Amino acid sequence: MDDKEGSRYRRWQRLIPPAGKRRSLLFSLLTVCVVLALVVLEYLPRAARFEVGKPSTETVISPRDFDVLDEENTERMRQRERERVRDIFVNPQARSEALARLEGLFAEVEVMRGTAAEMAGELKALKEREKLDLDADTLDLLARSSREDARLLYSVTAELLSAEMSRPVSYDNLEDVRRELRRKAQELPLSEEFRRAVADLGEAFLRTNTAYAAATVERDMEEAARAVQPVFVHYAVGQKIVEKGEIITPLILASLGEAGSLSPVGGYQPLVGIALLVLVLYFVVMVYFRRQPNWPAAEDRTVAALCLVFLVFTFLARLFALFADQDPMWGFLVPLPLVGLSLGIFLDRQLALLITALGGILAGILLKGNFPLTAAAFCGGVAACALAAGIRRREDLFRVGFELSVFMAVVCMLAASLMRDIYFVMVAGALGLGNGIFCTLLAIGALPVLERISGKITPLHLLELTTPEHPLMRELISKAPGTYSHSIVVGNLAEAAAQSIGADSLLARVGAYYHDVGKVKRSSFFVENQPSGFDSHAKLNPNLSALVISAHVKEGVEMAREHKLPREIVDIIKQHHGTSLIRYFYAQALKERNGRERVSESRFRYPGEKPRSKEAAIVMLADAVEAAAKAVERPTPVKLEQIVRTMIKERLDDGQLSECNLTMGEVERIIMAFTRVLCGMYHERPEYPTLVKGEGA
Repeated sequence: MDDKEGSRYRRWQRLIPPAGKRRSLLFSLLTVCVVLALVVLEYLPRAARFEVGKPSTETVISPRDFDVLDEENTERMRQRERERVRDIFVNPQARSEALARLEGLFAEVEVMRGTAAEMAGELKALKEREKLDLDADTLDLLARSSREDARLLYSVTAELLSAEMSRPVSYDNLEDVRRELRRKAQELPLSEEFRRAVADLGEAFLRTNTAYAAATVERDMEEAARAVQPVFVHYAVGQKIVEKGEIITPLILASLGEAGSLSPVGGYQPLVGIALLVLVLYFVVMVYFRRQPNWPAAEDRTVAALCLVFLVFTFLARLFALFADQDPMWGFLVPLPLVGLSLGIFLDRQLALLITALGGILAGILLKGNFPLTAAAFCGGVAACALAAGIRRREDLFRVGFELSVFMAVVCMLAASLMRDIYFVMVAGALGLGNGIFCTLLAIGALPVLERISGKITPLHLLELTTPEHPLMRELISKAPGTYSHSIVVGNLAEAAAQSIGADSLLARVGAYYHDVGKVKRSSFFVENQPSGFDSHAKLNPNLSALVISAHVKEGVEMAREHKLPREIVDIIKQHHGTSLIRYFYAQALKERNGRERVSESRFRYPGEKPRSKEAAIVMLADAVEAAAKAVERPTPVKLEQIVRTMIKERLDDGQLSECNLTMGEVERIIMAFTRVLCGMYHERPEYPTLVKGEGA
């Protein structure tokens, strides 16, 4: 890498905060931004997707049960009621007679057709005979109009007259109807001469059609219309509102609005509301972390793994929610159980339950408030959290996966029963079963990735390390069987002590199994692997012997790293002796100096770190106690408790426990746990008598 590339890399590196809470905050904020982008994408204001008279651009399924007002049918029913009341008060013969007289006039005009002068005289006589109130211009137009113009004039006038006489025309509103007729005539797309003739003809033949006051009749018509019950159309959850390509009608548009499918067309109010809700959920998680004694946000890699799980869930939930817009059955595949199962195994059940609850709220937003689908996803997530507590081996994952899949199938069938028919219920059950299997397989594949990202180990991984089939265990058993036996006993002591103080008992046991793995390199130099009467240190001076003994810590760390053991196990190997004194060879060096040179105590101390965790401290104490207990002659409970207290006091006085957070109360409980286990191991047994068979036996 040249200087230019190196400076660019360092500049980008400075943008990432150092490890710890600041980096955790950066990861969490980036996650919130991505989640916000995915959630609010559907609610961004944009051009209308649905317009009356145009084909639909997508298929929309009802997310819930609702009723929508059918305004078109309601108005049709009300108009029918108005006409019913009108027919009671209005004489329908009046309109028919008026239209018949108008038709008779034009029939006479057709019979008279000849020269304009002759027709003018005849029309004047017709006017007097029929007592028609027509002006001279109208008569002149009738006289000189062609057959086509006459037919046009007749049809337009008849239509206008029929419309006006369809409503009550009485003595009190006759002039109002005439004015309305003239106004409508003036709006016709005809010449001015024709418009005046239409108005004149309409007024001439207009007559009253009721003896009642028009205001009274119209009032009764409106009261009858208002008494009509509105017509509603019911949509069940999962019912198709509109299919892609179907022409949008006013009813369909109103139904889409009631279903919430038109909300993205509006303003930014839904967008702001959803963004605020997501931020509130984020702060709920932050408050929860703040109230925990060991705040996980300090472990940036753990937070990164948690964010990854939630992002994968959000992506998949968004994908299935998009499909659910076309068919609600896709909503039964929202993988909320993945969150509960992965975090329940990887972290702890309480945190997994909190994140699952937040994921359930998010699923409800993505599914646009569809209650049955959201409830099914939430129940699956909670069940996954509960079932994760029983997972201790990889085989348990398959058992839990089966139980989760069956549970999801039942829950989805119950949710589907609120939505559709029996066929939909059976399909929902199959999808729920598939959801459980899908989430289980994802969790199995995700656990190694989460362990690698976070640097944390799961109980599943720890249990895999306890098997004698592990390469390091096989090497320890074959090359240092005495050390292996010692490690098993130390593991029993460490597990009991860790359980007594609430530490990670499984980590303590596994750490104890591997704490002396470095002795494999020179197994014959350690007393538990030496045959009786053989001493590999007999020809070595104490300094060299101490160097050989202390080297097993460094060599054990190297072997653990070569076999990619978890960081926590490597730390226990490195810290299980701390900087304690190799007492035997230090005493031997003091004995052999014969008053000559001064013996440096530092040369006889282990170079490793002091224990920094409770589990590492427990393994240190268990290692020392197990070795000392073997040397006790005729052990009794009192002797065993005394040796336990002596060995632990020496470590306390030497400052070996100064960097771990053990309290004196916890140390006392560790002493009692060690004593209980040792008493069970070294209890007295009765001497079995030798049977001698007599002659009569």
